Amino acid sequence: MKKRFFLFIISFAILGALLYFSDTGKTLEVIANANFFLLSGIFSLWFLDSSLRTLRWQVLLRRIDIKIKFFKLWPIFVSSMFISNLSPAKTGDPIRSVILKRTENESFSRSLSSIIIERIMDVFFLVIVALVSMFFLFTSLSGIGTWLYLSIILYVIVVVFGLVVVSSEKRSKIFFTGLFRFFSFIPKVKSYEKKVKRGSKKLHFAFKKYKHLPTLLTSFLLTAMIWTLQGIVMFLCFKSIGLNVYPWACLAVIPLSVLIGILTFLPGALGSSEVITVTFFTTLFAISISQVTAVTLIGRFLLFWPYIIIGAILFSLKFK
Repeated sequence: MKKRFFLFIISFAILGALLYFSDTGKTLEVIANANFFLLSGIFSLWFLDSSLRTLRWQVLLRRIDIKIKFFKLWPIFVSSMFISNLSPAKTGDPIRSVILKRTENESFSRSLSSIIIERIMDVFFLVIVALVSMFFLFTSLSGIGTWLYLSIILYVIVVVFGLVVVSSEKRSKIFFTGLFRFFSFIPKVKSYEKKVKRGSKKLHFAFKKYKHLPTLLTSFLLTAMIWTLQGIVMFLCFKSIGLNVYPWACLAVIPLSVLIGILTFLPGALGSSEVITVTFFTTLFAISISQVTAVTLIGRFLLFWPYIIIGAILFSLKFK
């Protein structure tokens, strides 16, 4: 708890420094003069974003014979995002499986496989967009580009390693056995050994079911729609303050802010994501730092914070 609180302090300190160097007065003035009629329309896209993400999860759950109606799954997803977005590097994602276990009595290990597939889809799409974007922008963003390529290599290594482990029951057993031996000095860990070994077996068999092309293609299409929507929101946020930017630039910045931002281990990549976005646009375009900072803060308020606020309300009412 203390560690998480410390990370939040770092995040808000970075945001404070960004506001200071972008001229707080000018940034707030830009926000105050934004087209709030357009912003209210942009906010409605949050419901589309949460619906697309819930639908993707529903598609993946159905493949492993977990069938839950959309309007029952949506509050579970949104409330879990309250935890996930406040956890370092989104390590709180498995809370979804915990809630499913508690409310629907569904296997934690089986449903966890759907969340892992989601993350793989996200990384795969973002890496593709990042590589295409950086092919054209690398000379202009050599510093950020280097960090992006390093982060891509790290993500690819982690994903490939994970797939190699879960694709084989034998390798899964060896991996989790070794993991428990490593942490065997912690007394409480030993009590969970048999349970986690059974869970790893269920996880392996659930992954085998995802060797289904229609499910993978549908999930990837929804993934592309989800992240494209993020770019559309940023594009419209620029429109709201009277600036026209290239739509491709709004999509290209997303892998930078997400892939690098998550590796900072700050909750929701708060602070780091904003700094990366501001650096991207001020380097490539003749846009003031106060304008980009305003757009970044507006975008966060419209797409990130609703998951925190609405998710917290749903979590406290339904699943606490």
